[in-house]
Amino acid sequence: MTGTKGHKTKEEAKPKPDQVTVAEAEGKTDANVKVPQADGEGSSGSSSTTTKSNESSENGIEGRDNSQQIGNLPLSAIHIDRDEYLAAHRELTLERQHQQVLNNILHRRLAEYYKKRKCEHVLKPLMGASDMEEKYQQKLISYQELKEKSERDIADIKRKVTEVEETYTGRLEHANKKFDELQHLERSTGSGLIYSRKGKPIADKTVERFLTLQRRKSEQSSALCLRYIRARNAVAELEAVVKNLETIGPGLYVYQYEQLNIDNQNCNTKIEEREDELIKNRTKCTEHNQILAHIREKMHHTDEVIDFAECDLGDAEMEFYRAREDLGMVKSHRNKLRWSLEEEKLKAGLLTRKDLLRDFQSSLDMVVQLGHRKKQLEAQVLKASKQLRHARKNVLAQGTLHRQHEE
Repeated sequence: MTGTKGHKTKEEAKPKPDQVTVAEAEGKTDANVKVPQADGEGSSGSSSTTTKSNESSENGIEGRDNSQQIGNLPLSAIHIDRDEYLAAHRELTLERQHQQVLNNILHRRLAEYYKKRKCEHVLKPLMGASDMEEKYQQKLISYQELKEKSERDIADIKRKVTEVEETYTGRLEHANKKFDELQHLERSTGSGLIYSRKGKPIADKTVERFLTLQRRKSEQSSALCLRYIRARNAVAELEAVVKNLETIGPGLYVYQYEQLNIDNQNCNTKIEEREDELIKNRTKCTEHNQILAHIREKMHHTDEVIDFAECDLGDAEMEFYRAREDLGMVKSHRNKLRWSLEEEKLKAGLLTRKDLLRDFQSSLDMVVQLGHRKKQLEAQVLKASKQLRHARKNVLAQGTLHRQHEE
């Protein structure tokens, strides 16, 4: 568009040759000049609110003095399409708003997710962020140092490997050269030899065959030697690994550890046995303590019983002494009664005889029986007299009734 604009200005104004060269230079430098102008115009377009204000500002810019220049180009010779930049600005503004809304939605979803997971501490500002940043910087510095150290180590290893490869290549070339010289010497020596038995010269093919066989055997021997060296190195490495595995520390070996482990197990077994015995002894001690406590309780109870028994014994002894005194008094009273009874017996005479007393008792019993018999007979007599009286009354009543009838 700048080219067409410049072409129209040529046709309308018919500029001079120097102006035509300026317009042509404008077409060449338009791509370089357009970018900074776009930035300035984009900022002015973002500050404007309507299209009319943009057009007025564009007309104001075009109506400026032509003396203003950008480099060697006049400002009037540069054309800028403001609509394109305004459309791009609007699209970018809409895209920014859309991204802002999307960012807010994602932030809200993250907040809800952390609240559901009960991880609200994630939403809070970190405590001691400066310390963590310093620690992070220190970690980065240490990581950088380790990285540089590893790079130096790798470079050193590569250098050593290169030196070893160069040494190996040099020695291999030297060995091949010496072997080729040896074969050349053998070929030159064997070409003119003659069989001692036959007297015929040795053919060149035979010499070449022997040399080829020698080269093949040499290659096989070198391969076997290399294989042997690799196997020896592998065995040495395995022995070193086994030794490292068998060695725990300076002066400490695995078999000692195993022996100590076995001794430890034996000691643990003995300790468990001793603990079982201790548990049994503790159980026995507990039982014995319970028995002793029970015996002590019984002993205290027995002491109390003995105290009560001693008190009762004292009371019994006092009663015994009192009873002895009473017994003495009773015996003396008995003796007195015995003496008085003997006196009464002497006074009673025959009454003291048992047979007479039995007869007297039997006579008393008979008197009592006869008294009872008398009472029974008296009752019968009274009953018979009552019946007789009643019978008499009946007879008299019947006689009076009979008389009354007769009258």
